[in-house]
Amino acid sequence: MKRFLFFGLFLLLSSLIQSQTNNDLQVSLLTVMPRSKAVYTIYGHTALRLYDPSRSIDTVLNWGTFDSDKPNFMYHFLLGKTDYFLSAAFTQYFMYAYEADNSTIVEQVINIPDSLKTSLLQMLETNRRPENMEYRYNIFFDNCTTRPRNIIEKVCGGTLIYPKQDESVTIRKLVHDCTKYYPWMEFGIDLVIGNGADSLISLHTETFLPERLMNILDQSFVKTSDGKEYPIVLSEKTILQSENDVNTQAALFLTKPIVVNIFVFLIYLVLTVVAYRFRWPFAALFLVAGLGGCIIAGLVFLSEHPCTSPNWNIVWLHPFHLIGFAGFLFKKFYPLFRWYHAVNFVLLSCFLLGWYWIPQELNTAFLPIIGSLWLVSGRQYLNYPPTP
Repeated sequence: MKRFLFFGLFLLLSSLIQSQTNNDLQVSLLTVMPRSKAVYTIYGHTALRLYDPSRSIDTVLNWGTFDSDKPNFMYHFLLGKTDYFLSAAFTQYFMYAYEADNSTIVEQVINIPDSLKTSLLQMLETNRRPENMEYRYNIFFDNCTTRPRNIIEKVCGGTLIYPKQDESVTIRKLVHDCTKYYPWMEFGIDLVIGNGADSLISLHTETFLPERLMNILDQSFVKTSDGKEYPIVLSEKTILQSENDVNTQAALFLTKPIVVNIFVFLIYLVLTVVAYRFRWPFAALFLVAGLGGCIIAGLVFLSEHPCTSPNWNIVWLHPFHLIGFAGFLFKKFYPLFRWYHAVNFVLLSCFLLGWYWIPQELNTAFLPIIGSLWLVSGRQYLNYPPTP
């Protein structure tokens, strides 16, 4: 299928490049607005449209295509080793697919001089070559939105001047703006991205998000070598309107991470005080924490994803919690595991005391879980010899 898509794209670009004029060629940026169908759709999507009515050409170029049938796809995705590629589709098929998903699409016609349209096509033709057909996907710095942005910057006919940044923001803040109606997704993202997401970024870097790029281009202009200026966006219109773009319904209070986690903390508080002889609830807590720590450690030490290392969450959510889990199963090793809990108790105490000084924005919903681990480790160390 991928070869077929590139073969069709090759024929299209070749015919356009070989033509004597491309004055009728219209280049547009298509922005698919965020929607609530799946995890990845809440950020939106970006593509380029090539439209030439004089030659009955109407094609969408998409840098957000990947092959989920590749061996070990999820494993490579977690390690940040997923390759995306450029594909092409007739605009009517592109629109049909997103109409079925109840999406909104905004089209911005880009102001590219006629003299540079052939250069644009040559750039795209180079992009579709076998050695360039794939690229290593980077969610924040090299994705389906930054690729079209880079092409527009190169062929705009001058220097693309972005508007002044009103307020400096971080990657985490922009991600939170997308996940504000999905608290558990935000909770998970805050677990896996580290303090690299908390540095202030430029307006240019903000354009890794489709809607941000769309809004910023509306206020941007091109400055030519002779000092002339013109807007980069010729016109803008909504070419597909959904009934509702995102699920703006706030999550129920009792299902929010902070509420659920406080409830978990209260359970372990009661268990450590009055029902400590029941080992399985404590074993389950450390098993889940240990497995979560393995994921965090894998992302910190092995993943190529940006902003996953360093991650201060590994201080409290680490693989060594599996030692604590084993300690509840094999009591003959209890003296050894007791000292593990002593070290873990001190480590968690330091983490909690230094919460506001840690150079990473931490989700407050982590606190009840950290408190549960802290309670159990402290009680485990003090409970010596163990309760039979």
